[in-house]
Amino acid sequence: MKSPFPLAVHSLTRFWWDAADYLASAAQKRLGLCPVAAKPFLPRAELEDLAGLVGFLEAILRRLFCLAALELGPLPRLNAKPQDPDKGAKHLSSSTISPAAEPASRRPRYRIPRFRLIEATKATPATPPRARFRTGPRIRFLDEETPVDLRDYPASPTDILPAGKLVRRLLAVNHALDHAAEYVARMRQIMASASPVLKRAVPPVFKTRKLRHLQQDSACQLHAATWDFLSPDTS
Repeated sequence: MKSPFPLAVHSLTRFWWDAADYLASAAQKRLGLCPVAAKPFLPRAELEDLAGLVGFLEAILRRLFCLAALELGPLPRLNAKPQDPDKGAKHLSSSTISPAAEPASRRPRYRIPRFRLIEATKATPATPPRARFRTGPRIRFLDEETPVDLRDYPASPTDILPAGKLVRRLLAVNHALDHAAEYVARMRQIMASASPVLKRAVPPVFKTRKLRHLQQDSACQLHAATWDFLSPDTS
């Protein structure tokens, strides 16, 4: 089957697959995920830098999965009805066979987070949020236990912050890189339902992160190429 993409797009995607794998490995070492341990807390400056890197990887991977799905074409959703394991089980691939439910005592306590393929849209609250005023430390009562409010203190690059959420996001990125075929198939199913997958605007992380000019330009080209094939100009 002849690919609908020109050679330049293939070169672009090949470069970013390799770059994403390298950057994810670097972030994994910085978070101490080698092989199972993790740093539960990090200084604010290091945490923000790693969060920018992980956000960049997430945006890159969604566009790579989208291009791979566009190249293969949409895939109908699998039938949700349970299948008889005795009929045709040998002819099904391992990706379509759901394992039997394990007893609760044998289930793993920790499951690797799944990578989110659809870019989250900013939800508009039904009611306006409560007004918050930052006028310095508030009056506290000595006879009550009041939790510490971090808004009362200025942010410092050396503040120690929890990194659990960032660790889970990076684990999801590594899971997507290790199981790329599974995520491409899922993306093909999403496209078959005509659900929006990516945002039209260029991700801010492609512009704000400390990238070299050629890297920034290449990331923007990847975004543009994805949208060119998502919504081709037929005029």
